[in-house]
Amino acid sequence: MQNHSRKIAWTSAITHGLVHAAVLLLPPLLTDLRTEFSVSLLAIVGIANLMQLAFGLAAVPAGRLADRYGSRSMLLFAAGGCTASLVAVALAPSFWVLSLALVSLGVSAGIYHPSGLSLLSRGVSSHEQGRVIGIHGVGGNVGAAVAPAWSALFAMQFGWRYGFAAAAVLSFGCWVLTLTLPNVKAAPLEAKAHQHGRGPASLRELVASLRELWKSKPLRWLLVSTTAGGFVYQGVITFLPMHLADSAGGILNASFLMSLVLIAGIVAQRFGGELADRLPRERLFLAEMALFAPVMLLLGLSSGVGLIALALSAGFLWYMSQPLSIAMAAAYANSRDHGLVFGLQFAAAFGIGSFASTIGGLLVVRGGTSLAFLGFGAVALVQLGAALVLAQSARRSTVGASVPAVH
Repeated sequence: MQNHSRKIAWTSAITHGLVHAAVLLLPPLLTDLRTEFSVSLLAIVGIANLMQLAFGLAAVPAGRLADRYGSRSMLLFAAGGCTASLVAVALAPSFWVLSLALVSLGVSAGIYHPSGLSLLSRGVSSHEQGRVIGIHGVGGNVGAAVAPAWSALFAMQFGWRYGFAAAAVLSFGCWVLTLTLPNVKAAPLEAKAHQHGRGPASLRELVASLRELWKSKPLRWLLVSTTAGGFVYQGVITFLPMHLADSAGGILNASFLMSLVLIAGIVAQRFGGELADRLPRERLFLAEMALFAPVMLLLGLSSGVGLIALALSAGFLWYMSQPLSIAMAAAYANSRDHGLVFGLQFAAAFGIGSFASTIGGLLVVRGGTSLAFLGFGAVALVQLGAALVLAQSARRSTVGASVPAVH
């Protein structure tokens, strides 16, 4: 890998880990926050849901702004916003201040993904993109895996506020690291923006870009797959510890196994990134979904050691597909719209996917976690169907399976 690509890969991976960690510091602290601010658990969970929704929906406007002003500018905004929001959470004197700070944290963290991914797609040569996207994904998984332990450890030793304060220091370090990145821009749209001023992108431009993206049939089906996959992911993240509790010997052991699932994703991201540079991406994506869907269905029917093995398999297959999904999106969209298309992917996965918590909760009430996972398995079948149509439409498309050269 070239030094230029390596620097972009690892700097973005570190920041990617930070933004995922930032929004996952909250779950272990629900009891602490209830006691601190004398509010109900429902109130705390409601704010957590708003934070996650903001995390997903912020990606679309952030992606468009990254296309117009440049990826590094938006990455600086994301890291700076996370730093300020984490400090505000650590110092929050009331529940309402805490709530505003957490929603601000969700928005700031949500800005990262389309900006970071568009930097990778534009700043790294086509034959290295899969590997670099895999490294980027590893960073996110490490941050997600470390966050719960980080938050709980600080809460036990010093108090819950110190975990957020320490994360703010790391976030500021990411802001400094981002300053060292090259100023990679999407030439056509950004050049026009510089020539005609730095105002916000017009609604007409946005609608025109969305129409152009919609003309790509493979991209349409990729977004359907992404939406279904994000729903499944959010449901698994929310309910897997509860589902594993009996088989793992309690919720504490189940939470540890949840961390192992995320760690398995670290290996999967690198493996998927390497394969994305070597094999036809649509066919590989379809093969992964053909394995993932039955694994998800079996999760709702199994117990004991078999359930644990299936959970690890499901995590590995889901994360392995992410570099492929990102690389295919880069292939189907014009370079000038990469920020927008990555924003759409992220909003579909995390914005729409956030409703899996509510729907999964209703299924748990009616039939336990087994019913919920059967429901998630049914959605995984939808993802498999979308992957099948995607592979068929890509063969007929002039886009082809390879990513065009990035300049």
